[in-house]
Amino acid sequence: MAFDWSEFYTAQGGRGVRPTFTAGLNAWRGDAPGDAIDLGCGDGVETRHLAERGWSVLAIDSDGDVESRVLAEVGEEGAERATVRRATFETVGALPASDFIYAGFALPFCDPGHFPYLWADIRDALRPGAVFAGELFGPNDEWFGRAGMNFHDRAGVESMLTGLEVLQLVEDDHRGMSFEGPRHWHVFHIVARA
Repeated sequence: MAFDWSEFYTAQGGRGVRPTFTAGLNAWRGDAPGDAIDLGCGDGVETRHLAERGWSVLAIDSDGDVESRVLAEVGEEGAERATVRRATFETVGALPASDFIYAGFALPFCDPGHFPYLWADIRDALRPGAVFAGELFGPNDEWFGRAGMNFHDRAGVESMLTGLEVLQLVEDDHRGMSFEGPRHWHVFHIVARA
């Protein structure tokens, strides 16, 4: 798949944090900010939001410009609390124990053969009480069948969430816009607590 991520991030400039991120962060019950992971951190908007609120953030993305882009987004003060790592989902390996893991519209871009391992690593990294927030794509999505992407039906998503407290599972199946123009979206917006 050939996405021009740099062009995409430029087009997204000035966006606010995504609603699933906000719902996930609002579900955190800790007394103080803890350790967070922003998987597929992209332009670093959510990383910045976390760092500004005192979280220690590991921002991970495969894009070649991720470090310079995210550090510019978080600024000098936020850079003290943000660690940026360039890695694909297939090579990221074990994730550190965390209180909040966010993967906004990122997990579908993991190779389907590797996705079960990535999901297991995410589950293993969630401390008791930690929150996961993110999106998965469903089989009605227009991109269904694209090489290197994974898709899940509702039963599969519910099975993946077994053992977690599901706080939000919203299925969004509609025609809308994307960076590439009009498309059909089939997205599961997830917030769950370990």
